[in-house]
Amino acid sequence: MKLSKADLWTTWLEDSLLEDIRSLERPDPVPFLTTADGNLTTTDALDRYRYGKNDGEYLYLIYLADEPINTPSDITPVYVGESRNIGTRIYQHYKKIRGALPVDDWEDDGSWGSFSKYDHIAAVREAAHSQLYVWILDVETLDGCPYGVETYRQELEAKLIGLIYAHPKCRRTMTNREFVPNRILHEIGLAGHDWLTTEPRKQGTADVPPRYDLLSDHNSKAELWTHWLERYVYPDFVDESTADPIPLFETDEQLQVALTDSGRLKRSDAVDERIRAEGRKCVHSGGVRDDGYEGLLYLMFQLADTDMSDRPAIVPRYIGKAEAYGKKNELSANFTEIAAERSSTRSFARWGDGNYWHVGELSMALFEDDTRKVPWASELFEQGTHRLQEPVYLWVKAWNQELQTGPYGYDAYLAEVEPQLIGVAQAAFPDRLLNKSDVPDDAPIKTTEFSFETVR
Repeated sequence: MKLSKADLWTTWLEDSLLEDIRSLERPDPVPFLTTADGNLTTTDALDRYRYGKNDGEYLYLIYLADEPINTPSDITPVYVGESRNIGTRIYQHYKKIRGALPVDDWEDDGSWGSFSKYDHIAAVREAAHSQLYVWILDVETLDGCPYGVETYRQELEAKLIGLIYAHPKCRRTMTNREFVPNRILHEIGLAGHDWLTTEPRKQGTADVPPRYDLLSDHNSKAELWTHWLERYVYPDFVDESTADPIPLFETDEQLQVALTDSGRLKRSDAVDERIRAEGRKCVHSGGVRDDGYEGLLYLMFQLADTDMSDRPAIVPRYIGKAEAYGKKNELSANFTEIAAERSSTRSFARWGDGNYWHVGELSMALFEDDTRKVPWASELFEQGTHRLQEPVYLWVKAWNQELQTGPYGYDAYLAEVEPQLIGVAQAAFPDRLLNKSDVPDDAPIKTTEFSFETVR
């Protein structure tokens, strides 16, 4: 039987939180907040619960529930988080929730994030007729994630948020800002407190079964990564209309990267053309298109020979996204050049040569002592030069969850599929992936000292 996302969420709760609630050896359910002498404070039960939980692999859930808690439907998720120091993290949440009170004093100051997650949690608590609880999970005790494969705390957080946002009814009370579509964040920012009574505009995918039953045939994340490549990336290698694999940079025969008039690394014309073509599926001169394309998913990669196949292996170096929706403005600043069909490429769907975009930051690491992209410079370029060690390619795809699926075979929105792909790619190539976010603490990108001699 193919399990829907709703089934996965229900099964996960049954096997984890509800099991702890039913266990006589566990303190769950643990109330979060109480009032003492007219002041909001944490409960004694929570203080005992969180005490001593330092330097661990913890996931936590803040949730609403009416007791007795018997079934998953009795639980309303409010916030999912992860931390190595859970005691301190939970206490920080309490202080910021207290600072957001009273909720009636909140005023929109016109900036994105004005209605913060803490304003949101405080408003949810104020409107609820039930208690807020906290559940803490040691991720190292798990056999697997809701999708059945091994996991780590950063990845598990993203997966659970994805499962929850598949339920439209959960979106009003879910207060997470990471791994959530920019479109929802934009709408939350416009609505403020009214978000709690706003009807969802986008249909959910909670009851949709997977389009591909992958988990019965693929037992590891590395296998799921390979299968996803075979379904979406390798076909572009043989499709004459795509021209993949596309070199990211314009180079000579010695892989020396050309420079622009402003002294920045020059992207290849083919990559620019691909970014514009895929970007125009998402935006037009009037703003964001309303036909299902959320933005661009991209994979920076290199190729390696393998004895196991007649095609080269794809070695992932970086996985990312650029959403067409912005958080403050409807049209993301990353897409303004593409929407207006301008020749400038400062932001350019995050691959621009401005100071805060990928090619610009990498150029600054090579020529200007900027440290943000030193790991990229160290891994991709010959020391002290702008000559590549090996060819570097970029795969770009306009993402539409009605047409494509994530690595587990389910419909997945763009902010959900990005961390899922990082998780499976990191399992397959832990020493090569350059993503710093959404990878384990012991990933080489976090534990290696990278250096690069600036080009003079």
